[in-house]
Amino acid sequence: MMRFAHGGRFDWKLETRNLKMRRNSRAILLIAILFLALVALNFFFFVDNPELEENEQTGSRSSYRATPYGTLAFYTLLQESGYPVTRLETPYTKLKERGDIGTLLIISPPLDAGFSKEEFDSLTEWVEAGNLLIIIDRDIKVNFNAVVISTQPGNTQSVVRPLQPTLYTRGVNNPAFSSYAKRVKVESQEVTYHLGDSLGAVLADSLAGDGRVVLLTDPFIVANNGIAEGDNVVLALNLLVDRKGGKIAFDEYHHGYGASTSEGMMSYFEGTPVPWMLWQVALIAALVVYSYGRRFARPLPLARERRTTNLEFVSSMANITRLARATDLAMKNVYSEFHKRLCRYSGLPTKTETTRLATVAARRAKIDEGELRRLLMRCEEVAGGRPASDAELLQLVTRVREVESQLKL
Repeated sequence: MMRFAHGGRFDWKLETRNLKMRRNSRAILLIAILFLALVALNFFFFVDNPELEENEQTGSRSSYRATPYGTLAFYTLLQESGYPVTRLETPYTKLKERGDIGTLLIISPPLDAGFSKEEFDSLTEWVEAGNLLIIIDRDIKVNFNAVVISTQPGNTQSVVRPLQPTLYTRGVNNPAFSSYAKRVKVESQEVTYHLGDSLGAVLADSLAGDGRVVLLTDPFIVANNGIAEGDNVVLALNLLVDRKGGKIAFDEYHHGYGASTSEGMMSYFEGTPVPWMLWQVALIAALVVYSYGRRFARPLPLARERRTTNLEFVSSMANITRLARATDLAMKNVYSEFHKRLCRYSGLPTKTETTRLATVAARRAKIDEGELRRLLMRCEEVAGGRPASDAELLQLVTRVREVESQLKL
């Protein structure tokens, strides 16, 4: 239903403004819905909820993680105790190039870590050169030349105790292992078992060339949720008793840190929501440009070239008027077409009041509003039957054609 105002006349200005407001509101609502959808996608893909996604068997053991299953507490403990700790974020093939690492901790790398043969050969060479390798994992199956290491299930009901007094078991009387701890078997002539039960050992070490390999079958000992239990913190520090020198490096490369091969600024943000957020901002910007670039009014017609000059038209009309003595009819024909074109130019309906039409048209064309209003009103008077001399009629028609030419109507 159409709304009317001002004495029953249709208020085109109010209706046009309301139409624009409704369209703008729809555009804003669309942008808001899209933004909320993108925020929801961010939460879906990037919000890390370790309580729901991780458990004792699948939790990440990275030293960057402050979750219950991470090892940030162990890393911080060593750091604040004065140990020269660092993080290895390159493949094992770069160990010899570093030269400053004397101890490497590999703590439960993911199953899809992807150890290459070149890496393992480099690691073996590095250990046998006189360095210390500490492997903390429930599933170990490696072969360092003369040292063959494997794990097997243990008894969840048995109690782990020191098997003999060694530097690794000093001060460790009641270690708290998880029920998932396995037993390690080392085929080597120089192997020592330190902690275990009747089924086997959970802590062992063996010489490998000039270096040493220490094996612990339960990462719970050094995890954030286990290091404070029982004598675990003492046992965790005892693992480093045989280190010769150099820095203590936590393997973070196989936990997914520092694995980027891309270059430039975007490599700094790789693995974070930042690239995704940049795409979202670009999408929202494109939508805003599209919304503001849409036309909210009817299209304006193309300008048509007049086939006669103003002088020819005025001369013809003057002859017709003089012969027919129909001044009002001539002006009515001229003015009606001029009024229609001027309304179309101003974006107003054809029944718009003269005062309103003069105001809008003059503002858009940047011409004198008072002069245009007087021209329109005088043309209406003459078209309505008011007397006008031939000279005035010629002057009015000439001025109308000048305005049409100026505004390219």
